[in-house]
Amino acid sequence: MNLGIESEKIEFKKNTNELVNGVISLSAMLNKHNEGTVYFGVENNGDVIGQKDLNENTLRDVSKRISEGIKPKVFPIVSLMLIGDRKIIKVYVNGNNVPYSAFGKYY
Repeated sequence: MNLGIESEKIEFKKNTNELVNGVISLSAMLNKHNEGTVYFGVENNGDVIGQKDLNENTLRDVSKRISEGIKPKVFPIVSLMLIGDRKIIKVYVNGNNVPYSAFGKYY
């Protein structure tokens, strides 16, 4: 399964080990478009590879890291998706309080 291509509002990350980069990407998308989506468990070319051991704690941890990392505060919508037999995480944020920083830096 393939989710298509990345854009200025959509970015793919292989797994949650890339969470810091995902937060940075979300802040940049917020600054330019007031919204953005990052998928974890997806290759850069859009191929769904999934991520093992995803559960509600993982979703809470992702949400918390994004809420703590982006200022002014945002409230991400974090959801677990099943594509075929593979689990991925979808994170969507929106906001109009530009500029947004990620971990104290502006992107």
